[in-house]
Amino acid sequence: MHKVTKSHGWQVPIAWFKLALVIGLAGLAAIAILPAYFTGQWPWVNPPQVAQMERLQTLQQEGLPLPGWQMTDHQPVTINRQAWSLAEYQAEGDRRQAGGLPSVAVLLRPQPWHSDQPQIEWLDLQGVQAWQIEQSQSLRMPLTPTSGTIQARWLQAQNDHQSLAVAQWYAWPRGGHPAPSRWFWANMRSQLSDRRLTPWVAVAVLIPTPPQADLDAYEPLARDLIQQIQQQLVSTVFQY
Repeated sequence: MHKVTKSHGWQVPIAWFKLALVIGLAGLAAIAILPAYFTGQWPWVNPPQVAQMERLQTLQQEGLPLPGWQMTDHQPVTINRQAWSLAEYQAEGDRRQAGGLPSVAVLLRPQPWHSDQPQIEWLDLQGVQAWQIEQSQSLRMPLTPTSGTIQARWLQAQNDHQSLAVAQWYAWPRGGHPAPSRWFWANMRSQLSDRRLTPWVAVAVLIPTPPQADLDAYEPLARDLIQQIQQQLVSTVFQY
């Protein structure tokens, strides 16, 4: 008489379980792959990209025109081996007639390539300028319905040569914030909803001030420039 051992009795159910698991995984893979098979759009062949890459590269080379301000100088600059765009602006028209408006400088670091993410731009900028930060706070303001809310880091910085009021933020199509993590979550949402990467531009507005100046006195000018720069980026660079 053939004797069935205890170990042999357990081998059959385990084998069937493994087979069912393989079939189930194959079914899930088929569900994920079949749409791509019929359309020919394989996700690993066409990864998400930044649709505005060409415009970001143009921004790096030419700078950003601002309504009511004349760009008096522009040049690409390198900060800690990273490419930035430096432009100087002078108020014109009604702004100049209002008087008291200084010339300002705007530093931009447009996203260099599809896979690049914002990281340590503010540390790079502070280090190369040898800034001593005297005051630091936040400026938050709503923009148009299509460009969301923006928050900028607002600080007073000085070195041996100058004193500045500085506004810093990462701009993207529907908002802006000085923390790279905020862009990360916006980028995740755009990938899930549209299979698109969210473009970004690091922005630093530099307003010359006397040493130990009252930062609050320059806040209206900073808010105006933040809104203008964000809206210009949305309308000329970030649009799909």
